[in-house]
Amino acid sequence: MREVTKVRALLGILAVVVLVAFVAGCRGLLPDQGQVRQEAKKKIEAKKQQAKKEVKKEATDLQKKVNELLKKIDAQQQHQKEKK
Repeated sequence: MREVTKVRALLGILAVVVLVAFVAGCRGLLPDQGQVRQEAKKKIEAKKQQAKKEVKKEATDLQKKVNELLKKIDAQQQHQKEKK
């Protein structure tokens, strides 16, 4: 009979601890989640801007290469016309 009482007491304490932890999480007693979200948004925005810069640079580099290739093609076509 004593063991049953101990088990019930321990289960009651466990239930109270779980309930308190749940309420603390819902009430925001844990670290400020709003601040964490803002910091995460700032990091994401910074990464987004960096990615845009990199894509723009790569696009510019590719456009330069395309222009060079077009010039070479034109030069070769002119050379072929001169041979005929």
